[in-house]
Amino acid sequence: MRGLSWIAARRGAFVAALALLPGLPGCYIDLDGLSGGAVDEPGPDTPAPGDPEGCAPGDCSRQCVVAGPEAAGAPAAIASAGRYVVWTSRAGDRVRRLDPATDAVEDLVSFTPAPGLLAAAEGLVVWVAGDGLWWCPADGCAAGATSLLAFGPGDAEAVRGLATDGRHVYWTRDEPSGTAGELLRCPLAEGCGAAPEVLAPAQSHPRGVAVAPGDGGDVVWALRGAGAGHGQVHRLAKGATSAASPTQLAVLLDHPDRVALGAGEVLWTWADPGGAAGGVSRCDTTASCAPEPLAPQAEPSRPLRDPAALAIEGADAYWANRGGGTVMRCPTAGCPGYPEVLAEGLTRPSAVAVHGACVYAADEADGGRVVRAPR
Repeated sequence: MRGLSWIAARRGAFVAALALLPGLPGCYIDLDGLSGGAVDEPGPDTPAPGDPEGCAPGDCSRQCVVAGPEAAGAPAAIASAGRYVVWTSRAGDRVRRLDPATDAVEDLVSFTPAPGLLAAAEGLVVWVAGDGLWWCPADGCAAGATSLLAFGPGDAEAVRGLATDGRHVYWTRDEPSGTAGELLRCPLAEGCGAAPEVLAPAQSHPRGVAVAPGDGGDVVWALRGAGAGHGQVHRLAKGATSAASPTQLAVLLDHPDRVALGAGEVLWTWADPGGAAGGVSRCDTTASCAPEPLAPQAEPSRPLRDPAALAIEGADAYWANRGGGTVMRCPTAGCPGYPEVLAEGLTRPSAVAVHGACVYAADEADGGRVVRAPR
C-alpha cells in the first residue's frame, strides 16, 4: 500500500515555483531578480537528510512531501516546465519552481497578485493573476514577467481554463447567464494587443481547455452547460479563425470540467455538484465519438470522487480525486481493471503534474503542500 502512513507529515522539503507566459507590452518587475530568487533554507520543519518523512533529491521511489506549507505557499496550480516543476502560490502571491534534481525551491516570480491557473509548454510558463495574464521562461525572467493582457475587476475570476502550446495561450471565460462564455486566444510573442481573439463565442459555462503541442493539431474544451445532460466537449483546429465553427465531440454530458488531449483521444473529468458521483470519461478523436468511462470500476475504499486536475503523459492519464484524497493513473485507452493508485492519504488534492519518473500533486493539508510519488 502506497499510502501516507505519516499523514501528519512534517512540513519539510524544498519545492520549486515558476512563472510563465510569453509576450506583450507591459512588464512586471520581479523585485528579487527572477533569474532565481533566494533558495529556501532548511528550517525547523524541514526533514533532515534521510528522514523517511521527507523526499531525497531526485528520489521517485516512494510517496513523500517535497514542499511543506511554508515552501509551497498554498499551491493553486502546478505544471512541468522544462527541467522544473512550477506552481502558483496563493499564500505568497508568487510563482515558485522546484528543481527535482536537488529539490531546491525558489521564486520564479517573487510577486504576482492573487495567482491562480497556470500552464506550461516548451519551457514557458503562463498564469492567471488578479491583474491579468502573464508569462515567463521557466529558466528565469530576471527583467520581470511579461504581460499578455491586463484584467479589470472580476476578469480573473471569470477564467475557468488555461492552456498553452508555447506559441499561443488559450483560455475560457465564463459569465453568469451561461449564454455568453468564450474561448479566447492570443500569441505569446506579441501578446493580446487591444483585445484577445475570440475563437468560440456564445459558450455555455466553458471550463477546462487543452491544446496539442507544436504547430498543428487541435484545441479542445469542455462546456459544463446549464445542468445534468447539458454538457459538451468541443474541438477546433489550432489554425482556425474566429469564423470557423467548432466540432462537437461529445454531447449530453453530466457536468464536464477538466479536459486533456492525447494522441488520438480526449479525456474529461465530471462530478455531480452534490459530490455523490464523479468519474473520468474518454472518447476517440479520430472516429465518431462514443463516450465511455476511462475507469469503469474502482476499489470501494479508493473511489473516483470529485476528480480534478487531469493530465496525459504518453499513453497514460493521471488525475487527482479531491473527494478521495488520491492520485490515480490509467491507460488513455481505458483501465482493464481498477485504476492504479499512485498517492493516497491526501487532503483534497486539486492539482497534478507529471515530470520525469514522478507525479506531483498539490493538496490542502496543513495549509497546502506539494507531494511527490512514483508514476
